[in-house]
Amino acid sequence: MATCPNCGEPVGAKDRYCEGCGTGLLITRTPEGGPLGGAAAGQPCAACGGTKVSADGFCEDCGRARPAGRDRMEADFGLVAGISDKGKRRARNEDSMAFGTAAGDTPAVVAVVCDGVATSDRADSASQRAVDAALEVLLDAVLEGKDAADATRAAVARAIQVVAALADPSVPGTAPSCTYVSAVVTPTDVTIGWVGDSRAYWLAEQGARGLTVDDTVAAELVAEGMSEVDAMAVHQAHALSKWIGADAVDIEARTMTFTPDGPGLVLLCSDGLWNYLPEPRQLLGALPGPPTGVELLGAANELTRVALTLGGHDNITTVLVPFPPKTEPADPAAGSQS
Repeated sequence: MATCPNCGEPVGAKDRYCEGCGTGLLITRTPEGGPLGGAAAGQPCAACGGTKVSADGFCEDCGRARPAGRDRMEADFGLVAGISDKGKRRARNEDSMAFGTAAGDTPAVVAVVCDGVATSDRADSASQRAVDAALEVLLDAVLEGKDAADATRAAVARAIQVVAALADPSVPGTAPSCTYVSAVVTPTDVTIGWVGDSRAYWLAEQGARGLTVDDTVAAELVAEGMSEVDAMAVHQAHALSKWIGADAVDIEARTMTFTPDGPGLVLLCSDGLWNYLPEPRQLLGALPGPPTGVELLGAANELTRVALTLGGHDNITTVLVPFPPKTEPADPAAGSQS
C-alpha cells in the first residue's frame, strides 16, 4: 500500500490529501512566492558560462554577482523546468513563474509566466500573485477533469482579482499590473492562454512556430489591415493593449488548443527573451540540443545566457515543457506539494 511521503500514513491511490497530515498527494508545484534562493551551487554563470566563483559570490570570468532571492529563480521537476533572471539592467526581477504537475486520471503539466509592467506600482508582487493564483486554478481544474480552455479563462479571472486587490486607491494611475501566458500540457494536447505580450512557442525538429499573438498597439493595427512597417512606426507601437490589473476592465484571456503531430517543447517566456530571439527558428537554434532530448534546465539556462549575452536589458523568464509529458515522477524536493 502507498504511504504519505511526509508522515508515512497509508494513503489510497486516488487520495488527493493525506488524512493524517494534510500533505497534497497528487500535485507537485513551485512554492507560493516563487522558487527563491538563486542559482544552484555548481551551475555555470548565466552570463558567460564560467564555472569559477569567488568567495564573495562573483564570477571570476565576467565579474557578474551570483544572484540570490528573486534575482535568479530556478526549478526543475523533470517534466517541466524554468529560470527567471533579473537581467543586467533592471533593479529587480519583476517577472514571475509558477508551474506544477498533476497526477490525476489524466496526468498534466501546468505552467504560468507573468511579466510585471515596469511602469506600474509593485509590479513584482503583481506578477507573483498572478502566477500563484492562476496555477492553483489550473491544477485544480486538471484534477477535476475540466476543460482546459475554460479553466484558463477562469485562471486569468482569478489572477485579475488578486492583482486588482493590490491597488492603492490613493495612488491613481499606477495600479499593479502584469502580462500573462500559460500552458496546460496533457498526453493528447496543449492549451495556451495569454494576455499581453508574454509569449508561447512550439519548438520541434519538424519545425517551430509562435502560438500567441501579442496584445499590443502594433499587433492590433496589423490585425485591422495596416502593414507591419506602418504599424511599428506608430507612436507607442509596443504599448500593451491588454494586461492584468485593477485598471484592466473586461479582460478575458485568448486561448488556443492544438494537438502536436509529434514530440517537441512548449516554451513560455517573457519579452526579456523573445526581444532578442523573436523568431521560432532562432529559439530552436539556440537550444543546446534537439528539442526531444534536451535537458530542460540546461536548455532554459542556455536560452537565458544567450539573452544576457545579447544585452540582458530586461528580466528574462524561460519555462520549458516537453510534449508529450515525460513519465518519470517529479522531484518534490524541487518545489512543494499541495
